[in-house]
This record gives sequence, structure tokens and C-alpha cells, in this order.
Amino acid sequence: MLSIPERAAQIIDTQEQQLDEINSRTIFLAGSKNVGKSTLLHMFLEKLETPRNTLVLEYSFGRKTNLKQAIDKNVCHIWEYGGKLDMLKNVLPVLPKTKNYYYCIMVDLSKPKTLLQTIEICLHAINETQSISDNCVTNLIILCGKYDLFKNFDTEAKKIVCSTLRSVALLNDAHLMFYSSKESMLVKRAKDIFNSIGFENGISIKDKQTNPTKPLFINKGADTWENIGVARSTFDEIKQRYYSKIPLDSSGDVTTVKTGLKKTHPEADIDKLIALKYDELREMETLEIDIMSIVDYLC
Repeated sequence: MLSIPERAAQIIDTQEQQLDEINSRTIFLAGSKNVGKSTLLHMFLEKLETPRNTLVLEYSFGRKTNLKQAIDKNVCHIWEYGGKLDMLKNVLPVLPKTKNYYYCIMVDLSKPKTLLQTIEICLHAINETQSISDNCVTNLIILCGKYDLFKNFDTEAKKIVCSTLRSVALLNDAHLMFYSSKESMLVKRAKDIFNSIGFENGISIKDKQTNPTKPLFINKGADTWENIGVARSTFDEIKQRYYSKIPLDSSGDVTTVKTGLKKTHPEADIDKLIALKYDELREMETLEIDIMSIVDYLC
């Protein structure tokens, strides 16, 4: 039987753990290569240094004082995945989660022939690894980058892409948002969204934009099949409809990430060693990293 001091210490530990859960958020970001994931996170966290290429998996965090309780700080844990998408299912199960968990799939609007394949691979990974016993509820955001290039596409092509993305978002109960690092209005909105999911109680912006000639923004639950203009569809039906008009680009494999090696050392021998190490990381079949020890160290 516990003594009174021991019981008091147990109660305090429990309350602190519950408070940590309330004040903590987790954001996981994956998707198309070279679409601007690192740039977006740097802007959200207000980092001044130039973003580097994400090799496999990178962790960062942000803190913000809780206005209701000035002593406490809300913490946002951020994981960015930059490895092969077909290895994503091996990474997700080992990531620590909080009860407030957001999974962001970021796709490249300027590459319509591969964006649906990217979404499909990411959705498959999260559905395959999500456990029924998880205490957290996964919130899904489909974030579509490089709108500054997409807006110049043919009107009919934009209608097809927008209709498909809205269908996928509706089918998977996801938020849908278009973004470009080149347009200040879209940067501000993206930062507001990340601030809401990272430090507040979820997406609070009620704006809605469904016009295919404008940057889409649709909260989950705010769209319908009738508004999209198509019949209720399965993912296979959405794919069939999309690829009948925009064929899949079979020449490019979205699961492969190719990044140029930065020559940070003038010595050829060191460059060779770095290249070998990078190749080993890219070819890893499993990610055997004690992530919890990393989190404990960083926090």
C-alpha cells in the first residue's frame, strides 16, 4: 500500500502527464519530393536559416505560451519525412504520437500525372499502420503546393484536378488546401493553419473556396458529392475517372527520392565517404532508430 507522500507524488505525475497530452500536438508531413515541405515548416517555425534537403526523417518542435495559463507552454512536435514513400509504412509505427495528431500529405500541383499516386501511397501507409488501440485520432490534411505554377494550367485540366482532389478529401474526411510559397496570401493562410493545429484546438478558419480558378480551401465535412458534381465514389473509381483524362506518368517513380549531394568538404576522400553513407541511408529497408530517445534529448 502506498504511503500518503507516495500517493500524492503519483497523483501529481498523472496530472502532469495529462497536462502534457493536452498541451502537446504532433504534425507529420510527407508527400511529393521538392514540393517545399521544409520551406513551409521553416516559415511556420520562423527559422532564418536556409532549409536543407531532408534525407530521411527530421524532427523539430515549436513552443508557444498558453495564454490561459502563462506558466504552461503548448508544444508542437513536427516530423518531416523525405525518404522513399514505399518505406513510409515502416516509419509511421515507431513515431511517438500525442492525442492531437495531424497527418499532412503535401503534393505537387505542377505534376498532375503523379499527384494522385503520391496521395494513394501515403493513405495506404497510414491506413495500414494505424492501430485500433491508438488513443489518438488522426486528422488528415491534403496540402497542395506550387499553386503559382498550377494556376497557369488549362482551365479544363484545373477542373479535373480540383474535382479529383475534392473527391479524395471528402472520401477520407480530410481538409484540403492549396498553397504556394510564392504567394503571400497563401503563405499567411498556411502559417495560420499550422499555428491552429500546432498550438490551438484545430483548424478554426471557416473560409471556403471551391472555385477551380482559385486556390481551393475546404475544411473536412464542408463538401458534398453533389457540390463536387460527381456521384459518390470509391478511391478506385476516382482513380479510373482521373487517369482516363490525365494518364499516370509511368516514367517517374514517386517512391524514389533523388537529391543532389552537397559538396560540403573539399577533400575527395571525405566526399566519397559521405556519398557511401547517404547511399546506405537511402537503401535502408527498415528504420531502426530509437526515436523516443531523440525526443527525450531534444525536449
